[in-house]
Amino acid sequence: MLNKFWFCVFLVCLISCSDNKSISIPDDVLPKDKMAAVMVDLHLLEASINVTGVGPRNGDIDFPGKSIPLDINVLKNNNITKVQFEDSFRFYTNNPQLLSEVYQLVLNDLSKMQAELSKKK
Repeated sequence: MLNKFWFCVFLVCLISCSDNKSISIPDDVLPKDKMAAVMVDLHLLEASINVTGVGPRNGDIDFPGKSIPLDINVLKNNNITKVQFEDSFRFYTNNPQLLSEVYQLVLNDLSKMQAELSKKK
């Protein structure tokens, strides 16, 4: 799990060095902060499944290179549909600079969570 975290950090750094063209986000695509919140939830779900070997099976979504079980609550808690997520994910993967910005938000949120957990121990 730690290796995936560092891979994401590396990916963000690599992509952030790319061209900085201004790309507008279409109205039907989740805004960066909303997309980041969903991604955080999905990464936490994926980590939970990897640790426990068990996960909810309410449908699968294609997520960086594989399909993972999708807990319908992730979508419901974020007030989005599976189609909205998949269309938004496709848009961001086709626009690496924006994806980098989303992942920076994801990494910031996960780092905050990790710091809070460390304080509790």
